[in-house]
Amino acid sequence: MKTLVAACIFGVSTVAFSQQSPLQTILKEKTDEYVRAASATGRVSSSAVFAYFARMVARDLKEHDPRLAEAIIRATNDPMNVEIPADPFAWITHAYALSFYKDEIIRNTSALIKFRTFATDVPNRMNPEFVKQREFLFNLATKLGLQYNDVGGYVQEIWIGDGKETLGLMSHSDVQPVELSEWNHDPWSGEVSEGRIWGRGAIDDKGPIVAIMYGMRAILDSKLPIKKKIILLVGTDEESANEDVTTYLKSKPAPDRTLVVDSNYPVICAEKGWCGSWMEFPVVIPDVQAHGLLIVDLHAGFSPSIVPALATATMVPRGVDVTKSVAALELKAELFNAKRKGAGIEVEMRRDTIVIRAKGKSVHSSAPQSGHNALVDLLMFLDRDVQTIDNEFSQAARFASQYIGFGLDGSGLGISHHDDFMGDVTVALDMAGRTDSSATLMFNFRIPKGIELATIEDSLGIRYLQFDEAHGTATKHTHYLSKPLFNDPSSAFVTKLLGIYNEVTGENRSAQSIGGGTYAKRIPNAVVFGPAMPDEEYTGHQPNEFLYLSTLERNIEILTHTMVSLGL
Repeated sequence: MKTLVAACIFGVSTVAFSQQSPLQTILKEKTDEYVRAASATGRVSSSAVFAYFARMVARDLKEHDPRLAEAIIRATNDPMNVEIPADPFAWITHAYALSFYKDEIIRNTSALIKFRTFATDVPNRMNPEFVKQREFLFNLATKLGLQYNDVGGYVQEIWIGDGKETLGLMSHSDVQPVELSEWNHDPWSGEVSEGRIWGRGAIDDKGPIVAIMYGMRAILDSKLPIKKKIILLVGTDEESANEDVTTYLKSKPAPDRTLVVDSNYPVICAEKGWCGSWMEFPVVIPDVQAHGLLIVDLHAGFSPSIVPALATATMVPRGVDVTKSVAALELKAELFNAKRKGAGIEVEMRRDTIVIRAKGKSVHSSAPQSGHNALVDLLMFLDRDVQTIDNEFSQAARFASQYIGFGLDGSGLGISHHDDFMGDVTVALDMAGRTDSSATLMFNFRIPKGIELATIEDSLGIRYLQFDEAHGTATKHTHYLSKPLFNDPSSAFVTKLLGIYNEVTGENRSAQSIGGGTYAKRIPNAVVFGPAMPDEEYTGHQPNEFLYLSTLERNIEILTHTMVSLGL
């Protein structure tokens, strides 16, 4: 629900490039050449290609590090009976995986995106798109020689090794829905162009699934004696019902350690709590004597974790001239847009009705500051500039204007709070609509450690009561409140993963916190590790979601390296 994510990252992070070892230099300069040469020998198995590749690396390494070169040769010739140099083989295996399997990984990632695995009124595990996707994963796992098991349609297990200790990697294969009008690329095409794979789920979360599976295949090719069971867990309703992990853990043990590949690198050891409030403003019969503009419909958003890029209100004039009203609104919209950077309020007359649209930029609601909330603009404009006839829609606008406003820190709701590592509370108005009996409003907020859920509940309750008493309303509201997750950034496991990331990338980064929520909150002993690179734009939950091919390549390297390093 990450609701990913990539989102609001805090903590000091520096970048520096480390000096390469002779092995790293050889792999960087000659891997593709070696793999082509190994493949051209006509060897019948990928294991034979790997062995030939490793021997060529050792051959050119001899003059720089003869002892290591000899150790690589011994391990390649008899991997089950000699001591394996884990770090060198992590480098060799990840370089091989990238060069030998990259094209297949891109092709199968693109294929995985084609499944329209978003929540509908049919439970995900029974949805035909999810069923077809399970068949795809089973067939791919079988082709790659990986073990596969489906746990009731909730979680798919894909693994290698049979050790008592288990290293888990977890991603989800369900995705957010799409608003087709906002996309320039077909969200279900898996199109590869402009150095990217386009489509819903490309970065969140289908991209890393295939990369992990081929990383496992590369480990099998190496014939390394993996001591642990390395298992990929593919969840199926992280973006909706959140029943997959809970159901899985009723019959299956959690891995000893789990890497949740569902946000950013380097290591995410803290996640804000995911919270939401759903409000209903009962229908109000407007005063028949009132003159002005009456809101008859209001709509924005389709997910509680996406900042809306479009919000629309429909109004009818009562006792006022529609043409003059439109002219006045156009002037007010022009002034509003001039004052609020990024605002896009538009006014249109449709016969005897007036439509006001607000346009913004859709982003993951865990990082509302990186987008522009169209719903906020619309509600502020309606309440402060239009001042419509009182009804349920005007009351929703008034509440948003009074208690949320343009700020993002929750101060109007009495829930602002700052943590030095995790950052500030953030609030995003994400959905508005109507039912037969009410106008509806939903806002999503993310909380760092240091603020109690009871304090939040009390503060919201006070504001709701104040509003009802002041305006004679009887709002209904429900909450979902969850605690933040915090793991010690100096723990041995976090430090080990940071070491792997920094070594592979040549960077020097520290552990981070995000505004989103992932499986790390629901499965024990878990931290987030990828798939997005630290400084890139995270497009999960956004229109035109994509995965950079360069990021996919980094994931092949980092995740394969990690599986070897932690699995031996």
